[in-house]
Amino acid sequence: MNYGKYEKTFSLSVPVERAWQAFTDAKDLEAWLTGTVEETDVRPGGRIAWAADDYGQLVWDIVEADPPNKLVYKEGPGILPVETDVTVTFEETDSGTRITVTQAGFGEGEDWGSHLDSVGLGWVQTLAALDLYLRTGVRYDRFFTFQSGLGMMTEDWLAGPVVVSVDDGAFAAKAGIQPGDIILKLGSAPVFGRTDLWLLTREHPVGKEIEVVYARGSEVLTARAALTDPT
Repeated sequence: MNYGKYEKTFSLSVPVERAWQAFTDAKDLEAWLTGTVEETDVRPGGRIAWAADDYGQLVWDIVEADPPNKLVYKEGPGILPVETDVTVTFEETDSGTRITVTQAGFGEGEDWGSHLDSVGLGWVQTLAALDLYLRTGVRYDRFFTFQSGLGMMTEDWLAGPVVVSVDDGAFAAKAGIQPGDIILKLGSAPVFGRTDLWLLTREHPVGKEIEVVYARGSEVLTARAALTDPT
């Protein structure tokens, strides 16, 4: 498996010129991403920059722009801890536009493979806002809504989210969670995947004490800890 790259192809029910505009126009970007766009210069050497709520400034440094067919940019650290290379291609279809997003430069190894699972889920949930906006004109942020964090990286297994790494001093560490544990329950709700973990951290603020149930080998363990920052 190539842990260094994420790729997703999807379709939008709008003409290719409108899809291109959604990725390059300040008003449109503010509708489906977070924060306030401060600069849009969609030419090689230019950049798109905005002040993102809770994430500081986010910047796309434009590498290639071939409207309305292809956009290539470097995304600096912010939401992700490293700089990545993003390529977006736009292809006209009978029903609208087929778009392929490729994001590369994450690194290698099993930890990054798990990180890519989160990147993929993040794209899916963010693109839901894009599709909603283009279909209906409704602007509604459902992704950038985290109030707290669990301080662990997980990978979805059929059994549930298995812990890959734990951040020192965060909720997971305080609850005694270790890599290899499978999360079964948070609060009063059963957990079946990473989306369930995200839902809880969107609902509850930092400092809220939550009970967690997890499997370690053949044991089922229960602990309580306070939720920590979403970083």
